[in-house]
Amino acid sequence: MDSKGSHFFIGLFVIFGITGIFATGVWLSRQDSTEKTISYEIHFEESVSGLNIGSWVSYRGIRIGSVIFMGIKPDNPQLVLVRISVQDDHQLRQGDVASLKFGGITGSSYIYIEGATPGSKVIQSSDADPAVIPSHKSEFEQVVQGVPELINQSTVLVQRFANILNQDNQEQLQSILTNVNAISTSLADQNENISGMFVTIQDAATEFKALSISLNQTITKVDTLVTRLNSTVDGVNDLITDDAKHLINEWKITANALKTLTDSANDILAANQDSLQQFSQEGLNEFVHFLQEARLLVAGLSRVVDRIESSGARFLLDQHTPEINPE
Repeated sequence: MDSKGSHFFIGLFVIFGITGIFATGVWLSRQDSTEKTISYEIHFEESVSGLNIGSWVSYRGIRIGSVIFMGIKPDNPQLVLVRISVQDDHQLRQGDVASLKFGGITGSSYIYIEGATPGSKVIQSSDADPAVIPSHKSEFEQVVQGVPELINQSTVLVQRFANILNQDNQEQLQSILTNVNAISTSLADQNENISGMFVTIQDAATEFKALSISLNQTITKVDTLVTRLNSTVDGVNDLITDDAKHLINEWKITANALKTLTDSANDILAANQDSLQQFSQEGLNEFVHFLQEARLLVAGLSRVVDRIESSGARFLLDQHTPEINPE
């Protein structure tokens, strides 16, 4: 009797549990059906493997909807048409771009949307006429598309490396290694000479340092001398400048005096112009005659003086010496 009662209660508990789970599922489905959503379409050029109906739609890592339809675009078989349903309070905006992302090791995919900026306008969409959201290739697809090019480049690289390691290059490489070995052996044999060379270099560096110090001192002295010369030149320049200014001032004073004298002479000539003109016409001729007569007078006086000097008192007394007859 007790075992039958326990089986009854166990069965009753199982029935209530199944009923509760079913009721919870119905309630959740009603919640989803009553939630207002907006439909959008996305066209993918790449494969959408791993994406299924019900897969997430994420906006910057936040789930905002799910995939409700997948198919091939009727007018372009190269495009995969995916329709998504997004919550009404997460409307998409201009600038949003969709891409495929992988969810983890399970291989499932989801749709990742981002790109809108502040101030972007809301994209108007409806279930009857869903707006198209642009898409770009996923990172995995970009890597997959780059694999063939990477393989080609790797093949070219391997071919070039094989060309480098041909027989001729191998022989040249062997020769280079042999020469390097010979040089190393020679350097080992010349260890003492190399040590002496380094000592010589060190001595030369010491002498160069001393020479640099001496050169710096010489440059300092030359700099001081140049400074003194500049001071002297500045003094001479100031002296020349002052004397030149004084001389220019004297020239200005002299020029002003000459100008004043010239102006006065011009005034005198202007005032006596009539007298000078009359003198040049009448008095000047008389003055010329006077000079001629004076010249004649001076000539006569000169002759008289000459006779006085030659004859003495005889010229004044007028006594003539009698002539002697030679008979």
